[in-house]
Amino acid sequence: MEYVYDEKALPSVELEKHPEWEDMYKSAWRMAFKNVRHPSTPGWKPYMGALNDSANIWVCDSNFMVFFTRYSGGTLPSITDLDNFYRLQREDGYISMAYTPEPEREAYPGRIMMPIFAWTEWEYYNLSGDSSRFEKVVPVLVKYFDWIKRNRRRPNGLYWYEDSGSSGLDNSPRGGYPSLNQDGSDICFVDLACQQALSAMHISKMAEFLGDSQTAERFSAEYSELAGLINRRHWCARYGFYYDLNYKSSETCDYYLNHKTVASFWSLLCGAADSDTWKQRKMTEHLLDPGEFWTMNPVPGLSRDDPNYDPMGNYHCGSVWSNMDYMVASGLKRCGMKYLAREVAVRHLSTVEKVWNDPAWGNIWEAYSPEYYRPASSARGGVVRPNNVGCTGLVPISMLIEFVIGLDYNARKNMVSWNISEKGRHAIKNLGFNGQKIALTAEALDISKPGRIVKVENEEEFLLDVCSEGIKIPDQKRVYRLKPGRHELKVS
Repeated sequence: MEYVYDEKALPSVELEKHPEWEDMYKSAWRMAFKNVRHPSTPGWKPYMGALNDSANIWVCDSNFMVFFTRYSGGTLPSITDLDNFYRLQREDGYISMAYTPEPEREAYPGRIMMPIFAWTEWEYYNLSGDSSRFEKVVPVLVKYFDWIKRNRRRPNGLYWYEDSGSSGLDNSPRGGYPSLNQDGSDICFVDLACQQALSAMHISKMAEFLGDSQTAERFSAEYSELAGLINRRHWCARYGFYYDLNYKSSETCDYYLNHKTVASFWSLLCGAADSDTWKQRKMTEHLLDPGEFWTMNPVPGLSRDDPNYDPMGNYHCGSVWSNMDYMVASGLKRCGMKYLAREVAVRHLSTVEKVWNDPAWGNIWEAYSPEYYRPASSARGGVVRPNNVGCTGLVPISMLIEFVIGLDYNARKNMVSWNISEKGRHAIKNLGFNGQKIALTAEALDISKPGRIVKVENEEEFLLDVCSEGIKIPDQKRVYRLKPGRHELKVS
């Protein structure tokens, strides 16, 4: 199948106050189509390259790219990217961090990376309504979860990556780079524990959907155990932060690594912090501290008060990576902090757009400086790679739609939730949701008039949950059941 750019087949966006974001949105789609790969090796499906010259397919990038390619309505390879990894899964459940298609081989043998397939599959379903994949992927994901549990878990129940590179934060000082024996240098990585918990949560949801109560109950229990361990072991009450641990074989000898990294915010997304709103509040305080993570362009991979922090980026010693910002914003939204999630998205989107519009740079880059309007510096002192509508495609597409326009999806309830925060007229049209196309428009906010006009066009019945940031009216109708057709709603 050929994947050809067709603007009319994609969702269109309108932002009265930010036409420059509209332009970058369109440009990002055009760049994405140049990154499609068609391996000649038998068994391979077309996939999105992380960069337009990428020779490998990566677990991290392939998962995060689904969060924007899912909006393409099938005009780009999306969830099928993941099928390439599933096909290459070993009988014992192992899936490598990256593969080279031609010739077919593991790019980095023996290493894993960000086990987030289950989260990706569930969120793809929430938009598309396509649950047909669950029956095939649940056994794959169970085997993968179990391999990691058998092979990357220490006696204290916590998890280890081979080194910082496997965690996706290559040269971060969080733990031995590289680890001589690929054993994580005795580090217990907080993000891997959180990612396993996130996987358990979503495997349980998919199993429940399939009516497989045994698997659903087992992974609900796996989730509860992991969330408890994360809170007992990775949480430092003194400083109010989830830290990596240095493991020394006993309860009394473990100690926290004194590096605060963006990896700790996986705790919000996986829900470990849900058990205690105080933990959410403390993590938010660290996020909003200008001396830590609230830089001009949030969220740096390494806290600003770390001696290894570099304001130019130095790859993962300060750079802002779009997939990590998407993770942080998604975690904030999950914890009910939609306004803060939007602020992270707006600040990062503004930086990416300014660099894209700067003649000196004029591109979409792999990562960005936390303090300057420029691409991040690489670990070797140069500049990170351009033409990166890999993970960075999340910013002008997914973060724009989900956090700036403010959409969330629940295919099982057949519901779109719309958190209206933009003051100017804004709209999205030709949006594929749960097997139909819908269009949503919010007219500009006029503070001299009560209410706001929202227009909807839909092909089939669905539920629309509308709320406006900062306005709560207990008796206001908020969820509308909309028959097929055109609708005009007045909402407060």
